[in-house]
This record gives sequence, C-alpha cells and structure tokens, in this order.
Amino acid sequence: MKSFEVFAPEGEVFLDRATGARVRRLTNWRGHSNHPYFTDNGWFAGDSRMLFISDRGNARNIFSIHIESGEIHRLTDFAAVESVPAERDDIYCSMHINQKRGEVYFKRGGGVFALDLESLETRQIFAIPEGFRFHGTRPLACGNYIVGVLSEDISRRVAQNLSAGYVGMRETFEARHEHKILRINVDSGQADAIWQENAWLGHINPSPTRPDLLTFCHEGPWDLVDNRIWLLDLTTGKAAKIRPRKEPGEQIGHEYWFADGEHIGYQCHDPKSEDNSGNSWFGYVKYDGSGEIEADCKYPRNTPDHLHSNDDKIFVSDTGKSINIFRQENGKFIGPRPICMHDGSFFWGAHHPHPRLSPDGRHVIFNSTAAGYCNIYMVEIMGG
Repeated sequence: MKSFEVFAPEGEVFLDRATGARVRRLTNWRGHSNHPYFTDNGWFAGDSRMLFISDRGNARNIFSIHIESGEIHRLTDFAAVESVPAERDDIYCSMHINQKRGEVYFKRGGGVFALDLESLETRQIFAIPEGFRFHGTRPLACGNYIVGVLSEDISRRVAQNLSAGYVGMRETFEARHEHKILRINVDSGQADAIWQENAWLGHINPSPTRPDLLTFCHEGPWDLVDNRIWLLDLTTGKAAKIRPRKEPGEQIGHEYWFADGEHIGYQCHDPKSEDNSGNSWFGYVKYDGSGEIEADCKYPRNTPDHLHSNDDKIFVSDTGKSINIFRQENGKFIGPRPICMHDGSFFWGAHHPHPRLSPDGRHVIFNSTAAGYCNIYMVEIMGG
C-alpha cells in the first residue's frame, strides 16, 4: 500500500482490570489519535483497514491501520500546524469513506478536498467563502456527492469552544443565524443548497444505502431545540421530524443510521426523573416513521454517553467509565453488561470514547485518554 510514512505496530494487549477481557491498544503515541466517529464508516480494503486521525510531528494527518497486523500508514503529508493561518481551522475529516470511489473528504484551511486512498492524490472540490464555516464532508450512497453545512462564522461575536465542554453552545443556538446544507458534486465541485433555515444545523448523516435520504439535527441544548432529528428527502426536498418529542423537556439525540440505511437509532432521556435509574431509553425507527421500538435501558441520564449499533441486535455505549453492551430482545434492551473499562475523559469532544461496532459486529472500537494522550482501542465482544 502506498503511503508517505510507515509506522511499525504500536499496539499491546492487556487484560481489562474489571472484566478480564482482552483489550487491544491499536495506537501508542505521545500525541492524540482518534478513530472514525460512530456515525461514519472508516473501513476499507475489505474491512481490513481503518482510517484514523493522529497528531504526530506537530501536525495532524490522516492515517490508516491494518487491523490484523497493526501496521500504520500515513496517507496525507501536511506539515506543522503553523503553516495554516491562525484564523482558519486545521484539518477536519469525517473519515466516512466513499465506498464507490475509494475516497475520503476533508476540510483544511479554506478548502474541501478529496483524498484518493490508493494513489494518495488530493484535489480541491470546494472553496469555502470568506466569513463562513463548513462542516460535514460525508458522501451520499451514490458516490457522486458529499454533503455538509455552510454557516456564517460568528466566533467574533460569540465565544465558542464547543469541543471543550460545549462552551458557547447555548449562545450559538440562540444566534439563529442562517445555515445551509450543501450537496457538492465531487467531480465538478458544483454546490447546491438543498436545505436552509435560520437554525443551527448539524450532524449531516447520509443513509449508507439510500442516496435520496439523509438526516440532520437542530443542534443546541437537547431540552431546548424544537425537534432534534430531521429526515431530508432529496427527491422531494422536504424535511420531516423523526421521533418528535412526546412531552416537554424530553431530550433526544446521538442519532445514527443502521447499516441497512433504513433505520435510525437514537437515545432519549426523561426530564422528570431526578435519580439515575430507569430514566433513559434506547430507540430506533424506520426512516418513514414506522416500526418505532423504544425500551428502558437503565441508563443514567446525567452522564456523557454515546450509542451505536449495526442493526437491532447489539448496542454499545460508553456511559461512565465502561464500555457496555445491550442486546435487544422482543422490544426490551437487556443490559448493560460491561465488556471493558475505557477510563477516559469526556472533557475534549474528540477524545470522548465514541464506541462503535466493527462492520462484522465482533469488536468495539473506542477512544480513551486513560494513558494521558487519546489513543484507539479495540475489544472483542464475547458471551451473551
């Protein structure tokens, strides 16, 4: 495989202190590394390789790891961060691979770029207008477009550090400045606004199988947004609510697509309960609003948490200090069953564990800062 630099396997295997599970540490570097977000498919080469982002040599680059051998390849060749003007962001990459074209897309400085995973050639496909921000870079299932959000940069009037404990989140929510969801042709660079409104739009997640469907969210404090999850039908141009709030103050979020591209998973917190028992639900629903399943997951509300599944069988979460699994049986979520401790910090957004199942459903990949720097770990799901 072509690369700019090859790193020998860095991993180690250890027995988890609480469960005895064999945990494999995939990266071991005095700089932060992050696996693909739980909404994004970062596996390629027949699922033998996984993308990740790492800070090495005072620069942030895109890497891949061969899961079996542990060998690491650097796929981009960016120098130290000082080369990027201070007022523009460093590299951002969703690590969601365009499986039709063997490409992944990233934002750096004032542009959005495509990276060919075989040749490692990059090309700019979109120029971000001055005074605006762009977030997204996820491909539609057809492989011809990526989608993301273009919005006015309000950082000079609103103090923001959303990655560090969501500083400025309510103020950004209340700004009500215009956001546009753009669909960008990856060949021509033609960008079309397919949805716009004066609301904070985020988490643009295309269906992995349906090129006509994506979800977006009304971002902000979960108890204040009018409706969290929206489905946008690209054929009709219409948006519809997914899992509307059933009572005031209900908090819904962490939505993601099942691998079938038809069902949307999420979690929900009950605003009435003041204790940490029996006040949270997992749920999923088909994109057309049918077949809703929700069940109590005995999941503490007042804690950071994330949720992922490939289907309706096994769900993984990172509440507290452990990686937990739940099994859905006859409309009930059985668990939690801790499979290992992550012992990580939730302070910086990219360093949340963000657990997600591997494509074959046999392993959980997660981040952890337990060793000081954020590194990537993998644990096999064993037993029931």
